[in-house]
Amino acid sequence: MLKTVFVIVLTVITAGALAQNSNPPLTLDVAQQHARYARDQKLSAERNAEAAEKKDKAAQKRLEEAKTLADDAAKELHEAQAEFAKARVRHDQAYQDLKRAHEALRESNKQQ
Repeated sequence: MLKTVFVIVLTVITAGALAQNSNPPLTLDVAQQHARYARDQKLSAERNAEAAEKKDKAAQKRLEEAKTLADDAAKELHEAQAEFAKARVRHDQAYQDLKRAHEALRESNKQQ
């Protein structure tokens, strides 16, 4: 009984191995078609990669330009803020001068 099961299992394994190896070799035309298809796929992938690299370079260039613009804008903002601070100091000083002049005028009017 054990021998029979062993022979059946061995027969099934052998039949499976023979079935896998029974594929006939490809004809020359089919092999050439496969090679052309593979080459076309490779060329398509290369074109796609080149297009992606071009887009990446353009995006990098735009990014650098945007960084430069942002730096320039930040510099202008800083300069404007500094100018505003100076103007604020001048305004406060002028206001204090006006206030003192007004007080002096009131005092002179009281004394008369």
